[in-house]
Amino acid sequence: MKEESGKINIAFKCDREEIPGIVNLCLDHIRKETHVKPVGMLTLAKLKWIITELLTNAVKHSGMNECMLTFEHDTEQLVLEKEDTGKPLMLFENNSGQVITWPLPPLAEPLEFQIYHNGTDSLRVRSTEPDCAAFFVEQLDDVEMPGLLIDTSEHFGLLIMTKASDEFTYTYDPILKINRFRSTIYLNSNEHEA
Repeated sequence: MKEESGKINIAFKCDREEIPGIVNLCLDHIRKETHVKPVGMLTLAKLKWIITELLTNAVKHSGMNECMLTFEHDTEQLVLEKEDTGKPLMLFENNSGQVITWPLPPLAEPLEFQIYHNGTDSLRVRSTEPDCAAFFVEQLDDVEMPGLLIDTSEHFGLLIMTKASDEFTYTYDPILKINRFRSTIYLNSNEHEA
């Protein structure tokens, strides 16, 4: 672990047993670093969800023994980034079942599709460049709830991270072959505790 004011870098060994310790380390860091203007409980809960899902995905999908978790903050935002040199992002388009893998072939126009829905939220991905993807959630009206207990896809964790983040993105560096998932939470004065 390397720690500096406003930033912490943690090498994660891609071991499921280490996830609770890394989550607590990150949350303790943010509590310590933001003691003058504490972060609210809602933001801490969001961070816990995001960190847990990022690390779980590293264990399940990266194919690597280690990844790097970087956490930065200032008075405006909290940024959590996970990077590894494992398998690039692979998503299943919800309606057709088509497998889409990054980096994408050159794009003539932006690519956008739904990758998951839970009856009230549609998790979508948009790519305007071959090496980048931005996740976002659209609210669904009058959609029948799927059988979540029997049909929860691997993309459910992406829904959790996207909903907990103000921005959630993926980039692939084709030269270094690095995957980067980045979650940004904007701090708002109403979210801080007195």
